[in-house]
Amino acid sequence: MAVTFKQITTSDPLFTQVWQLREDVLRRPLGLSLQDEDLSNEADETIFVGVEDDRVIGCVMVKKLDDVAKVRQMAIAAEMQGGGIGRLLMTEAEDWIWENGFKKISLHARVSAATFYEKLGYEVVGDVFTEVNIPHVKMEKLRP
Repeated sequence: MAVTFKQITTSDPLFTQVWQLREDVLRRPLGLSLQDEDLSNEADETIFVGVEDDRVIGCVMVKKLDDVAKVRQMAIAAEMQGGGIGRLLMTEAEDWIWENGFKKISLHARVSAATFYEKLGYEVVGDVFTEVNIPHVKMEKLRP
C-alpha cells in the first residue's frame, strides 16, 4: 500500500501514534522518555505525518517563530529509514512552510543526521552543541 502524507493536530487520533513513534525512535534509544518532558506547547504546532496501512511511519513537527519555522521531532519508523519517507515528509512540511509566508526554516539536527538535511539544502550555522545528551548542529534554509 502507498504512503499518504497529511497534516494533523494533537487532537487527531493519529497523534497517539506520533507520540509513540517519537518515543521509540528519538527518546528510548537515549534512555529518555517524552513522559518526562513538558509537551503542552505542541498543541500550537503543525504536525505532518506519513501513514501506511493506518500506521504512522513518519512525523515532523513545525513550530512557528515569527517569520521563521522551526522544524523539530523528525522521526521515521526504524524499518522505513533510508527509503525516502523522510525526504517526502520534509517536502510536505517545506511546501506548507513556504506557502504560509515563512522566510526561513531552522532546525537542530543530530550530527549523525546533518548530511540528510544538507542534501535537502540546509546549511550548518554555528558550532556543535549538546541537546538531549547528544551532539547537534543548528541548520537553516532560506526561502527559495
